[in-house]
Amino acid sequence: MPSLSADLSDCAYRVTLRSADERWTLQAVPSSPPSAGCHARRRPASVPVSTHIDCFHTEANLPASRLRFTLGQAEPPLRHLLAVSVRPLVMDPKLPDAARAVAPQPPAISQMLGPQAIARRICSPTALAMALKAADAGIDWLEVVERCFDQRTQSYGCWPMAIRCAAAFGRLGAVEALPAWEPAIQVLRSGLPIVASIDFAAGELPGAPLSRTAGHLVTCYGVDGDAVLVNDPAAGDAADVPRRYGLEAFSQAWLRRRGAAYIMPAP
Repeated sequence: MPSLSADLSDCAYRVTLRSADERWTLQAVPSSPPSAGCHARRRPASVPVSTHIDCFHTEANLPASRLRFTLGQAEPPLRHLLAVSVRPLVMDPKLPDAARAVAPQPPAISQMLGPQAIARRICSPTALAMALKAADAGIDWLEVVERCFDQRTQSYGCWPMAIRCAAAFGRLGAVEALPAWEPAIQVLRSGLPIVASIDFAAGELPGAPLSRTAGHLVTCYGVDGDAVLVNDPAAGDAADVPRRYGLEAFSQAWLRRRGAAYIMPAP
């Protein structure tokens, strides 16, 4: 899972994975509209790699593999954060020992109060806005939504676009594929919320405003014993956004598959 954040407001880049004579390229950040976009390369049968919107999946070790980040401007950024994380796609997450790690609760925002045409599609920028507003209350939620729109997929949930948006507000951050709770607890103890990408089937996350989802983002701001403290943007109004989810159920929804998270150090 590659991630690049830079202090250039118009930073554009593309990431290519190379192994031996083969290469696979993710869509550009920011991307072009569908009609002008570059189609993902079909994976060769001999090397089981697939490209996704935000990351690469491989079913085998790749000898002598390397990632190349190609920037679309003449000058390098003055400040940047480049991160690459690797983990098994599916894991059985281990629960942490009894712990309490609680960051300040971010302001609550319900995505359902956004423009009606897109309200059900903007969990990612809404969760991101809550995390950003924890440090800067003046950040405009709907500006965050607009900045996160991805031309290629016509969606608001592209992880690299969220990190690019955060950089526009002075927050260099990363998309991480977390393998366990320990690094997340370190982040929470430093006072930072985490935007977590979750998915769950019916009945798997009791108390959630969504009955099921193949992909949803929430703002996690704490672990308190056997509970996870979350601002869930899918709630119908701001008063219902704060939630307490069971630690085991939330772990399965988040860390079982991919464990993706937006992490943004304070300015």
